[in-house]
Amino acid sequence: MVLHSMEQRAYRVTRFVTVQFIALVGWIIVQSLFTLSPLGHNIPFALTMVIEAIWWIATLVIMFLLFRREYSGFVKAVLDLEEANRRLRHSTSNALFELRNQTNQEGRSSKPD
Repeated sequence: MVLHSMEQRAYRVTRFVTVQFIALVGWIIVQSLFTLSPLGHNIPFALTMVIEAIWWIATLVIMFLLFRREYSGFVKAVLDLEEANRRLRHSTSNALFELRNQTNQEGRSSKPD
């Protein structure tokens, strides 16, 4: 169960980085089209700026949504870890308390009267 969850988290991080890479490659392609091709020279500068602004806004929105999703998963993992740590400390304290009580009872019963 835990391994499957870790695999899912690793997959989501990989997907996040892949989308970032695709966005960067897309931006390079768009920039190359506008600066090197005749199509880019025929489009008015204002239209070029609008197209680039739309591209950047869409890219940033996608990145923000993916980042927020990954960050939420990270926060959940941290909270789960803190809860597991609290349970472990509680269980350890109880086990040590029981061990101390058992040792004290054995010490009392082994003492001659």
